[in-house]
Amino acid sequence: MNFSNIKYYPDRFYIRLDGFNLDNLRTLLTETLINKEHAVFIHEYYHYLTNITTLPGIRQFNLNFCDRFRAITILTEKESLNAYPINKNTYSSCGSMVKYWDDVLKIIDEDDIDYELSEEAENAINKKFNIESINRTRKPMDVVIGDTTYEGERIFITINTIGLVNRQSFNLTFGAIDEFLSSAIDEYLYENDLSDIDPSLLNSRPFYPYRFFDELLSYYNINRVSAFEKILLAYYALNSSRPPITLIEILEKIKEDGYENFQSYPEHYLLSHLSTCTEYDEMLQYTKKFAKETGAQDRVHISQALTYFYDKFYIAKKLKEDDFFYFVRPFFINETDNFKFKQKFLQALSRIVNVFSPPVILKDRQFYYIDKLTSFGESTMLILATYEILESLKKNKIASRPDSQKRRYSFPDGDPNCDNPKKFTPLPTNIIFRIALNELNLYKLYLENSSDI
Repeated sequence: MNFSNIKYYPDRFYIRLDGFNLDNLRTLLTETLINKEHAVFIHEYYHYLTNITTLPGIRQFNLNFCDRFRAITILTEKESLNAYPINKNTYSSCGSMVKYWDDVLKIIDEDDIDYELSEEAENAINKKFNIESINRTRKPMDVVIGDTTYEGERIFITINTIGLVNRQSFNLTFGAIDEFLSSAIDEYLYENDLSDIDPSLLNSRPFYPYRFFDELLSYYNINRVSAFEKILLAYYALNSSRPPITLIEILEKIKEDGYENFQSYPEHYLLSHLSTCTEYDEMLQYTKKFAKETGAQDRVHISQALTYFYDKFYIAKKLKEDDFFYFVRPFFINETDNFKFKQKFLQALSRIVNVFSPPVILKDRQFYYIDKLTSFGESTMLILATYEILESLKKNKIASRPDSQKRRYSFPDGDPNCDNPKKFTPLPTNIIFRIALNELNLYKLYLENSSDI
């Protein structure tokens, strides 16, 4: 199995499963054997759940999508096509918005997995590294709202390393802890005879982030931790406002109290230290308000897409208010009979999948809508096309699809000229990329200036 062709794309809301037999996914919740493809899907599916059911996932979406969408409409309003590319925009009228755009991308990058560290570890003699020390690092951060600049700071968990040549430290991130969760799920499925995946495939993955969680736990003298306990610890951290800080704080507390106190009743122990996410309602209202704002501006397609994802965000929050561990309840199943255990596990998992099915699957360059009776797939495609436009305008005057994206997939409408202004026709259009351009107020400008583009 080629793991490089299997991936979940955060905020794009699709899972890439090249080479998969999609019929296998349809039997996931009815069979009693979770085969290799099922197990890999569950790993990626939990990345999707982290994206839409956690406060950091929602906050990242608001920054990465909503704020950048708004930035493009403001820049276009101020300087029309001259506002692009963004990285060459020096207009004073756009200065604060360009700075905010750069700040957003920096925050998103700081939350992602450190892939340079992963590569550095792979090049090390033992293909791993050890932890020398862990400390909190404070970084000044200014936030501009309107014409006012507010001074603040971000707190990072900095891990100092032993065994690497070119890196002495790195920051623990939301993206890495997300991978801790999915990797612990891989272990759980194998240990409980729920998967026939070869463990050597799992052990062949890069040390960071896939196998680093054990190293981190060991640093706090927390050893021989079960896969179930790892799942709970990662999930607990991910469902906080600051996952890296929350994870380190709870590990410090477990070390202080003694691992046996956590191990005797991990759910109760974690709930007793749970802090309220005061930002949660604020983040939800931000998404909802932006959906209403775009709707009032007659950007009906993007408003519909935002409303769909807001509904998912909202439902997830309400489910966790009733049961904080709702999304990992399948891993709590306790049954000695192997057959009954598998039945109960799949039944518990089906409760989640039935409400939070991934909208689309990408397989061999083609998108498949999971629920064909809804517009969820189309909403996801519009979000995806909008992301392509946002990223293109950073370096290009006219938004277009890069060759790398065209090789990865085509949109369901299959139009190879979807991004060619010389092929544009008057509205309306049913071509996804052009609908996204229109929602951003760019389509008409491109159409009017097509002879000069």
